Amino acid sequence: WDMHSPTDIRLRRVLMGHRAAVNVVDFDQKYIVSASGDRSIKVWDTATCEFVRALNGHKRGIACLQYHDDLVVSGSSDNTIRLWNIESENCLRVLQGHEELVRCLKFDEHYIVSGAYDGKIKVWDLKAAKDPNIPDANLCIQTLTEHTGRVFRLQFDEFQIISSSHDDSILIWDFLNAPQDNQKTGSGESTEDIGALHCVRTHQPSLPTVVGTPVAATSDGGHVMC
Repeated sequence: WDMHSPTDIRLRRVLMGHRAAVNVVDFDQKYIVSASGDRSIKVWDTATCEFVRALNGHKRGIACLQYHDDLVVSGSSDNTIRLWNIESENCLRVLQGHEELVRCLKFDEHYIVSGAYDGKIKVWDLKAAKDPNIPDANLCIQTLTEHTGRVFRLQFDEFQIISSSHDDSILIWDFLNAPQDNQKTGSGESTEDIGALHCVRTHQPSLPTVVGTPVAATSDGGHVMC
């Protein structure tokens, strides 16, 4: 879609190529990145809307992803998280630890934070995950288990993680105590805690404000509208 103003939004192109519901889409000025129940991630040129390449490797459908610079991080119903270089198409790392579908994730320059249908939130060391010499057992910094239902959404910054769940709660986690020195237990996880500040029960979802060019993922035959 081309968004000329909040009241003047025009369909520019329909991107065809996925063979199942398009579950998530992210983009910047260079690429549109879409992921689907067909197990594939597709990369499109933002300016021309032409297909560029596919990232294949997940064994089941993909539920979430984030794209920034040359890095794509995706979560799947195969219970794994994959890190991809968008230019080389290479899968840089497979993160394993969740026991059910990985429903949501976010990353910054230091961490990946993921939430899954197993009710757990995991904090991963992103820099370590990009280093092939670091063992898989050293990548998960912390597992948060306060939720009693599936984790649907999360956001985080340098101060806090905020997560929402099927258990009707929103949890706010203290992120200032996240370990910086990767001190590990025998299981590979940190001995330090990221503590929950408080839990707010709510039934009033909020709608995000759309800024810039909207891109929509659909389940009507695997299309992306832009």
